[in-house]
Amino acid sequence: MSTFYLLRHGAKEPIPGDPPLSAQGLKQATKTAIHMKKFKFDSIYASPFTRTKQTAAIVAEFHNLPVQIDSRLVERMNWGDKPNQTFENFMQEWAKTDASRTYEPSNGKSSYKSGESIRNFITELHSQNPKQSTLIVTHGGTIGDLLRNVFVETDLPIIADPELNTKYLEIAESSLTIIKFENGNFRRKLVGSTTHLS
Repeated sequence: MSTFYLLRHGAKEPIPGDPPLSAQGLKQATKTAIHMKKFKFDSIYASPFTRTKQTAAIVAEFHNLPVQIDSRLVERMNWGDKPNQTFENFMQEWAKTDASRTYEPSNGKSSYKSGESIRNFITELHSQNPKQSTLIVTHGGTIGDLLRNVFVETDLPIIADPELNTKYLEIAESSLTIIKFENGNFRRKLVGSTTHLS
């Protein structure tokens, strides 16, 4: 059985493109790293964005492991990738991808395809080493997309937003989700926990 620790990056600077962690995000990442000293990992992966690489590097300091980068861990959309897109317009488009999981945004991929991308990544790692323990530092949307693909939504803490006519899975900054994978089946151990930050 493989164990995957899915960690969302810490708080980022509120700018488009590829922002770094904010001062708060650096504190969150440090608290998370201290908490995760008790876990043993065979490998650490991160998405290619600065905020995930920074978070992963801080955690990796305690584990003497390199941070490997994989583009399959990116979010379905990233504010700043579409020229001149305001944050409000970005969030409206994001809400559409939450409401209809097969909706293809103008600059990105659907929520469903995002979930399949990380699912394929995890199953590939498992096939290489079926008893591994892996830390994956990625984005809240990516983690939520995976969970919505592999688990029944009624078993997840889905939030309904009638104002936007959508529903979503809230994965907070620096939160930890733990899943296990064996024989093609996923099992939840923890979803979006932030207790280590208090």
